[in-house]
Amino acid sequence: MALYNLKSVKRKKYQRALNKAVRELNKEIKNDWLWNGRFIMRQQCAFFAPFEDKSGAEFSVILEFKDTKTGRVETNMFDNYDAEWKIWEWTNYCIANVWNVWSEDPNPNKQARLEGRTPDDRK
Repeated sequence: MALYNLKSVKRKKYQRALNKAVRELNKEIKNDWLWNGRFIMRQQCAFFAPFEDKSGAEFSVILEFKDTKTGRVETNMFDNYDAEWKIWEWTNYCIANVWNVWSEDPNPNKQARLEGRTPDDRK
């Protein structure tokens, strides 16, 4: 019974730290003036396995990062050695490199405006 309690305490410790990091990331993106809550991160599943010598445990989690505007989703696995910065790094990587959000034209009528036309002008 004591081993079970030890495992539960360590799992809860790792899970709380992860939940805090994900909540912080979601809060920062929600309050960001540029992204305005466009992206959201969620935990898909978690794995916990104590070491045989009972010196610690391995905690791994699969996180899903979703672009709510386009519906695109990326998943990645992190372990208890990945610090909070690793989650932020992966988030930035998804936005800038995988989805290439910066290359998207937020205004499809931009080219028409540059040419001096209105979107309603038909040629």
